[in-house]
Amino acid sequence: MPFETLGLAPALQRALLTQGHAQPTPVQAAAIPPMLAGRDVLVQARTGSGKTAAFALPLLQQWLNGKPRAPRPVEGLVLVPTRELALQVGETLRDLAHELPGLAKISVVFGGVSANPQMMALRGGADIVVATPGRLLDLVRQNAVHLGAVRTLVLDEADRLLALGFADELAEVLELLPGQRQTVLCSATFSGAVKALADTLLRDPVAVQMATMAAAQPHIRQRAIVVDEPRRTALLKHL
Repeated sequence: MPFETLGLAPALQRALLTQGHAQPTPVQAAAIPPMLAGRDVLVQARTGSGKTAAFALPLLQQWLNGKPRAPRPVEGLVLVPTRELALQVGETLRDLAHELPGLAKISVVFGGVSANPQMMALRGGADIVVATPGRLLDLVRQNAVHLGAVRTLVLDEADRLLALGFADELAEVLELLPGQRQTVLCSATFSGAVKALADTLLRDPVAVQMATMAAAQPHIRQRAIVVDEPRRTALLKHL
């Protein structure tokens, strides 16, 4: 099915075509419509399935449908476990936003670097924030960002968030968010801890499970070259 059947805004469809995406991946086709409808969504999908765009596109459409306010309240929040993933998600959001009328302000914050540039970038607010939990809490404590207006929370790679010891920070962030919000949980695996988190956070979620599709069938070709004994002996001398 083409992207236009999913209910995406024309500007987002143009951005997708500009990047060479003519049709959605299976996880995008399954996850985007319920997200656009405001439903909570549980996504189980492996790396490379297109899950980042599956939540990035609805986040941007939510911004597009909203009314501009100043200072900008954070309405979309994506929590990720690592700096690398934060940068990747931020890049995807900015690439998809470049065709939108106006300018969506997307801030990416993570630890391991000075907080000052990130605080400067957050002056005047932000529309969407991509963050690691620890740095986000640091910025909240310094009054650099406020989370009381978040409409959609995305937990990306929730299994890694829990495995890397972010459970306490995650609980603290959740206390700062409105109770009435949309929540999307993405995970490559569905451990007991992830299931417990999903049961706590998600309300009547739409389940999108793509993790097992083709995961056990990598595209690997195997070949064997049979050589006679003299040639084998010659090869071994060079090893």
